[in-house]
Amino acid sequence: MLADKIKDSISDLILSGEFTPGMRMDEQALASRFGVSRTPIREAIQHLAAAGLVECQPRRSAVVRSLSATEIEDSFEAIAEIEGICVFRAAERMTEVERMRLRNLVEQAEPVAKNGDGAAYRALDAQFHELLHQGAHNATIAGVAADLRLRTGPYSAAPYTLPESKPELLTPHRQHVEIVDAILDRDPHAARQACIVHVSTSVLTIQRYLAETQRDEPARRTA
Repeated sequence: MLADKIKDSISDLILSGEFTPGMRMDEQALASRFGVSRTPIREAIQHLAAAGLVECQPRRSAVVRSLSATEIEDSFEAIAEIEGICVFRAAERMTEVERMRLRNLVEQAEPVAKNGDGAAYRALDAQFHELLHQGAHNATIAGVAADLRLRTGPYSAAPYTLPESKPELLTPHRQHVEIVDAILDRDPHAARQACIVHVSTSVLTIQRYLAETQRDEPARRTA
């Protein structure tokens, strides 16, 4: 369905950081970008609103959803717990092929982290967490984890993909390695603890980035 394809494309733009929280969703501009009428654009935006990525406002353009500081903290606390369950089960249930795929992914990510390529690392990070969700072999838990990741995606992406950001990637990469090592060792408790530390560190990075952005905003407006 055309609207579904457009929804996925817009979602990618939001999750990659190209469309930022608070940004207005101009239906005509989006229609021109994708070479379609405004009807599938409206349908796609409705789907994104249902997923929690955008907010629709009466007689106004939809905007990329902005979360409050409390909502961000609450959401990432939930992610830490849910993904902690995912990796716990993954350590127990992943097949050898899945374990190999996970190990190969972190090996692929190492030079990207060392080079400081935020956009490329963000894409690998998304793959990493998707593999963790799938590795739990529980569709309900994986679905909840994916929904939470989707909702917080614009904030997860911001420190790594926005032009003014200078991401420090070696710390999250080392934490990924610790999670994978625990899964490969079939140690579910160590995997869960490493995952909770990783998500907690991530939310601190996001909060620090948002605080710096808000502090610098007045200077940008008067420049």
